[in-house]
Amino acid sequence: MLDGGEVEFLGRADTQVKIRGYRVELAEIAAVVAEHPRVRQAVATAHDGLIRVAYVPDGTAPSPRSLAALCAARLPAYMQPAAFTALAAIPLNANGKVDLGALPAPAPGEGELVAPRGIVEERVAEIFSDLLAAPVGAHTGFFRAGGNSILAIRLVAALQDAFDVDLPIRAVFEGPTVAELAALIEDLVRSELDAMSDAELNAYGKEDVDGLRLDDRAAASS
Repeated sequence: MLDGGEVEFLGRADTQVKIRGYRVELAEIAAVVAEHPRVRQAVATAHDGLIRVAYVPDGTAPSPRSLAALCAARLPAYMQPAAFTALAAIPLNANGKVDLGALPAPAPGEGELVAPRGIVEERVAEIFSDLLAAPVGAHTGFFRAGGNSILAIRLVAALQDAFDVDLPIRAVFEGPTVAELAALIEDLVRSELDAMSDAELNAYGKEDVDGLRLDDRAAASS
């Protein structure tokens, strides 16, 4: 078991691990990635509580985003890879098995960290980063980046406190990225504003109540 109890190997050390309480079959993840029409071979590994996939492309390498979309459609949240690395060949040892120690670490930028856009995404990204103790981007998935159900509860509490909205826990599972949660929060605030009377809106004394109120909520909590 690694420090902190994040990863525990369960017998077949090359394929089966336990990550944050979930039993994960790495071979199953690799098999899903290998279903992509432009992937010839894939192998999944786990390091520091994160799942990574190395693969050999069949022709032009697919984008990490397309591989992530495939995994999101086929695998539960706790089995989502955090990074995808294209290789010319999967390294093998003298016995013809995958040489896990020879697999390279993901190169900087392979996580495709896209800068958050707007104050709402920026604030959501800050909350993600604080909880996960890692840099995040607009398209960072909460569970792919190392989140779990307990942290998801803390995430919802922090977002509700930051934006003064009622956010169901299922929202994190249905739309786990920074951008998706920010968009949902914006929709919730707009719905609240739409339900207010003209007198209530005028009481704020702002020309652009919609945008400014979102900005005020995010800025006040930062």
